[in-house]
Amino acid sequence: MKSFYKKILTVLFLALLVPTAAARGGETVAGGDATDTVAVQGQRLKGWIRLLDSEGVTLDTAYGKGKIKIDYQDIEQISSQRPFRIYYGEDHVVQGQILGIEKGLLSIGMIPESAVSIKAAAIITGLALQEYETSWLRRMRTDFRHWNANLALGWRYERTAVDKNKLEFGLRLARRKSPTRLVFDFRYAYEIQKSSGGVEATTKDELMTYLLGEYDVRDQWFLFARPAIERDRPRLIEQRLYPAAGIGYRFYEDKNYLLQLPFGFGYVDEEFIGFGENTYTAGYIGFEGLYTFKNGVTISCNLLLMPGLDDPGEERLFRFDFDFKLPIVDPVALLFRFTNVNDNNPDPEVGDNKFTTFMALSIDF
Repeated sequence: MKSFYKKILTVLFLALLVPTAAARGGETVAGGDATDTVAVQGQRLKGWIRLLDSEGVTLDTAYGKGKIKIDYQDIEQISSQRPFRIYYGEDHVVQGQILGIEKGLLSIGMIPESAVSIKAAAIITGLALQEYETSWLRRMRTDFRHWNANLALGWRYERTAVDKNKLEFGLRLARRKSPTRLVFDFRYAYEIQKSSGGVEATTKDELMTYLLGEYDVRDQWFLFARPAIERDRPRLIEQRLYPAAGIGYRFYEDKNYLLQLPFGFGYVDEEFIGFGENTYTAGYIGFEGLYTFKNGVTISCNLLLMPGLDDPGEERLFRFDFDFKLPIVDPVALLFRFTNVNDNNPDPEVGDNKFTTFMALSIDF
């Protein structure tokens, strides 16, 4: 068991070293002599263009530390000394220097005669070619731009009259390419306690995982299917399956914001330790929201309610997650998660409600 936790600590240590090296590599690029130029309201700003997206460019100014975001509508002229790799539209890629902008069209190429004009609003992402070639993290994020992944790992060891070892692990994979969206979420928590008398007991053995598939059908409407399974042995839940399917409405979506409401029907099949099995047909109401601030802080929440159609007062599932993510150094962030679970557990000793908090290092790709 001790060697297992040593491996975990080694992974965390390496996770901190890798982004630090990547950040140093970025400073080398920004510290070069060749600066880019962005003209805004008659002022020519010198610096290094760090990123392009559908809204504007992020400029690392040459006059001090710090980055500024400039909208395309405010840019009168723009040029770069370095070649860029720009992804736009569905799967189009263009490489070359940024030569100018006119009526919302960016001119990209090595010389004006052979330049390509692309709509600035269609840009997915763009970065300096040197950064793409030298940073594995940048390269992976652009080549797999339709994907994002999140790995969260928390570990705690407490030595008192009762020794405690606690491990919590989470993995989330998501792919968004219109008209489909796929999400895979996996979480596992395990805790053992060992008393001074040598008696060892498992106080947490908890698993939760689901797969979400969405398909856009019309405007902001989408179809969805969401099979899910969980286990919580200390709460006497040997196994619980609760697939659901239906239709949803997406109020708003881009890379930093998401707000949608799915609803439909589901089925619950649960097996309790010492209390047998229970099954019922249920309705399904969900909510998913995400907001990323300009400083990189992200808040997100997920909610689902599955009331039994025959007896919603006695047969129900309620799940609510609220995540707060604070960036430390790319790609590492500090994750705080608050979870509330309410279900129809038949054992009054463990109750039907559980509230937990979780803090961990989160690695985002």
